[in-house]
Amino acid sequence: MTDMSMILGRIGRKLATDVVPKLEGDYAGGQAGMAAMMASIAGELLDGEADRLFREIADLRALLQGGGVAVQVPDAPSLKVSELTAERDALARLLIGLQTQLETRQDDAAKALNAQIWQHLLATATARMPSPPDFSAGDAG
Repeated sequence: MTDMSMILGRIGRKLATDVVPKLEGDYAGGQAGMAAMMASIAGELLDGEADRLFREIADLRALLQGGGVAVQVPDAPSLKVSELTAERDALARLLIGLQTQLETRQDDAAKALNAQIWQHLLATATARMPSPPDFSAGDAG
């Protein structure tokens, strides 16, 4: 876990275990609870964001190659999330074009690749889903 992920997780845990119980029944308690959950989820997502994007990019490039698309999208110049996101988005636009073409065809190869694309989309949507934070253990640090 990166330092920022750890910090966000600790902020969320601290709010949930120390602040929210003292504000229970008050509007501020609900707001503190939401802030706790958002900080914890943000920490979790931040920790895996570059890895998730790296994997999505590799899968997109493989799908496009399987569809015979000449990909001229350059690799991201660094592992910055913003640059990986730009590369992924450019590849995703190409994938939309490929999928649009595949859906007009009735041959088995087009159907198989289209199924792979839908599997990819489902997998990436699932990978973006945060897990609910567990505040039951209290602050570990």
